[in-house]
Formats: sequence, C-alpha cells, structure tokens
Amino acid sequence: MKNDNNLDVSPADVLVTTGAKQAIFEAICTLIDEGDEVLLLDPAWVSYSAIVKFAGGKPVMVPVSEQEGYVPVDLQSHMTRNTKLLILNSPCNPTGAVYGKNVVKAAAEAAEDHGVFVLSDEVYEKIIYGAKHHSIGSLVPDRTITINGFSKAYAMTGWRLGYATAPAPILQGMLKIQQHSVSNATSFVQRAGVEALRGDQGAVRAMVAEFKKRRDIMIDALRKMGIECAPPRGAFYAFAKVSQFGNSVEVTEKLLRDALVAVTPGSAFGPNGEGYVRLSYATSRQNIEDGINRIEASLAQA
Repeated sequence: MKNDNNLDVSPADVLVTTGAKQAIFEAICTLIDEGDEVLLLDPAWVSYSAIVKFAGGKPVMVPVSEQEGYVPVDLQSHMTRNTKLLILNSPCNPTGAVYGKNVVKAAAEAAEDHGVFVLSDEVYEKIIYGAKHHSIGSLVPDRTITINGFSKAYAMTGWRLGYATAPAPILQGMLKIQQHSVSNATSFVQRAGVEALRGDQGAVRAMVAEFKKRRDIMIDALRKMGIECAPPRGAFYAFAKVSQFGNSVEVTEKLLRDALVAVTPGSAFGPNGEGYVRLSYATSRQNIEDGINRIEASLAQA
C-alpha cells in the first residue's frame, strides 16, 4: 500500500480478509444504517447494490456514459444530507474505465465537502493498459476505505484473499464482523499471498501484456461485426453495445442457448447498463476467437 498506493499505513492498519468481496461486505455493513444513501456509478459491479440493501441502505445510481469514458462528471449534484458513502471501482468492472488524477481529485473534494466516506475497490489496479492508477485514499485517508485482493493480479481467484485499510473506527467495526463470521482468511492462502508479493513481478507484467493483446483481438472482432465497444483501459472485460439485437437479457439468453457462449447482461450492473453485455477476455486467444465466431453466427440469425 505504501509503494503502490501512497498510503501511510502500518500492519495494525490493515485487515486481511477472505477475498476483497468480504472486505467490501464488512465495510458497508460497518458504515451503513437504515436509510443511508450510497452512490454507485451506473453501471456498477453487481454486488455493491445487493450488499447496500442487505445493510439497510439505499443504492443511488449515478449514470456514467460511454461517450465520457464511463467516468463521473458531477458527483456533487447527487449528494444529499443522507449520502453516507461513495463507492469507486477503478479500473472498473464492467466497463474497464480507469479514473484519471483529475477525476479522483474531484471525487475526493466532493466527499470532503459533503462529509461522505469513500469505498475504493482497487482489485484491478495492476491490470491497466496505457494509463496510471490513482488511489483516492492518498488524498482523503480519513474518509477512505481502500480494498484490494489477490484474485486478479495474481490469478488466485478461488483462494479468497483480500485486504483493506480504513480509519481506525471503521477498521475495528470490520474486524468485529469478521471475527464473528468467517474468523480469518485461510492460513496457507495467506502464506501464498506473501509469496505472491515477494516474488518476481514479471509474471504480472507478462499477464497484463497478454490481456492487452486479447482485448485488442476481441474489440477488433466486435467492431468488424458492427458492435460498438469502447476499448477498456483496465480489468479484463469488454462492455459491448448490443441493443440492435434486443435487450441485454434477451441477447444473453440467445447467446447462451444458440452459441453456447456465456456473457453477462448489462442490466445486471444497473439501469444504465441496459443495451450492453459484458464479455470477459480472461481466457485463451483461441477461446476468444471461437466465442466471437459463435456470437457472430448466432446474431446473424437475429
């Protein structure tokens, strides 16, 4: 966190969790009371809204558009006296958006002006193409919960290992929830995480370079099919516009049924995701090419 995120933390300021999702769950349940509003950038990862509702809060969807790079333009206008938390996810699942320095600074200023906390989900921070990652916690550490994990950068998805830092009262609340639910991350997985951090990082760089090539293959193929898709700047998802073939659920079901290809309907990520589907390129080039060919054949019959 010191080296990559410019966060001045000690070991006592860090909570190790069973995956980044558990850290997100603990943070939201610690902060949110009945009726508190939580700002989500729409489209947003599916679990944010569900966890907010679980905690008794109210998700407030803030639309972001493909034309503006899926970044927030005016957060201040969506903040009310009931706004308790803003959730940022950069690089973003599902859009692949990466928030630049000015965007992060504006979000920090809005949070300070309105007394709002920020949950910064940075689990894709090392999977970035030609951009730079900025951690909002370096600007407003007293208002930020920074969350990360090993599943993406180190391909340790099923091992469930995450970590978080936050202001002490929030971290203590998260610890209480963890102590009385999952207890702790599995010990051998924690040792694996240590090896991942201390080992040669060349494998991570090689993986990101390969993801970029796979991204380009997928985006080029989609465009040749006449499907619009802004090149993602991070993560490993393409958010493709398919409204000409039906709504997002209809297209998803058609591709699964007729092409045996699994995508995620954009509507799952919020109202602003309707008309899109999320495709993952965290698979081989051959699988991407085969999948795209099946998609093309299926949609040609639409």
